[in-house]
Amino acid sequence: MGLASAVNIADLRRLARRRLPRLVFDYIDGGAEDEFTLRDNSRAFDDVRFRPHQCVAVPQCDLRTTVLGTTLALPFLLAPIGFSRMFYPRGEAVAARSASAAGTAYILSTFSGTRLEEVREHASGPLWYQLYVPGGRAVAEAAIARARAAGYSALVVTIDTPVSGMRERDYRNGVRPLLAGDWRGSLPHLWQFVTHPRWVMNYVADGAPRVFPNVELPAVGAMPCSDVSQLLASTVITWSDFAWIRDAWRGPVVVKGIHTADDARCAIDAGADALVVSNHGGRQLDGVPGSLRALPEVIAASMAALT
Repeated sequence: MGLASAVNIADLRRLARRRLPRLVFDYIDGGAEDEFTLRDNSRAFDDVRFRPHQCVAVPQCDLRTTVLGTTLALPFLLAPIGFSRMFYPRGEAVAARSASAAGTAYILSTFSGTRLEEVREHASGPLWYQLYVPGGRAVAEAAIARARAAGYSALVVTIDTPVSGMRERDYRNGVRPLLAGDWRGSLPHLWQFVTHPRWVMNYVADGAPRVFPNVELPAVGAMPCSDVSQLLASTVITWSDFAWIRDAWRGPVVVKGIHTADDARCAIDAGADALVVSNHGGRQLDGVPGSLRALPEVIAASMAALT
C-alpha cells in the first residue's frame, strides 16, 4: 500500500508501521502503562450514533467555523506532537504547511525539534504555540516572547503532564538512547534501523536532532532531548501560574488537559479563553476515561460557569 491508496486513518497507521522502525512507530502510537485510556479514546466513538435529518436541500457543505476569532475551513486543529522530526524530516514545518493548505491551524509543541520561527516561515495559516514550563518561569517567558514575536496567535497551556507517562513500549524498545543521540545505547535494537534504511538516511540527513531548540536553559542552551522527564517533574504548572502566563502572552490562552467539571471551572476562573478536553491521547495517565466520555461533564460545567 502506498500513500496514494490510503483512504482512512487506519491505512495511514499501517503505512507508518511499515515505514518506521518499531521503536519510532511505538513512540507515536503507544500509550501509558496498559493503554486502557488510549483504547477507550477510540472506543468512546464506537458508542456514538448519528440522528440524521432527511429531505433538507444543502447546495454546498460548509464546514467553516470560528475559533478564538480565527475562521477555519475545517472544524478541527492539528494537535501538538513533540519531536515530530523523529518521524519525518523537519516534521513540524511540514505539518504546519499542510495544516495551512487545508485551511486549519497547527499547534506547535514546546518539545518541537524545529525552531518555532522556521515553522512560522513554512505556514501561511494560523499557528498556536503549546506551552510546557521546563526550566521554570524565566525559560517559559522567553519562549512565549519568541512565539509572540513570530506571530503565533494563541497559547495552549498543557496541564496534564506533571510527570512523563510510563510508556512501557518505549522502555522495551530503547527510545531514550535514540532521543539522546546515543547510538551505542541503541545497539540492542540495531536490527530495527538496518531493516529501515530509508528512515535512517532521512533522519541522519535531517541532522539527527538531539535538542529542543525552543527551550533555552540557562548555562546549557537548547534543552537536550534526554532531559524531558526530569524537568517536567520539577516544573509542575499550578492554577496560580496562569496570572504570569496571561501577563506574558497578552492574547488568547487555551488550557489543554481538562478531564473534569472541577478543572473546567478552575481553568475559567484562571482566565482561560478556551478549553481542550484531553487525556493526552492516553500517553500520560492510564485509567482515565476517553476524552469523548468526559466532554459532556466539562461542557455543562463550562456553560454554568459562564452564565
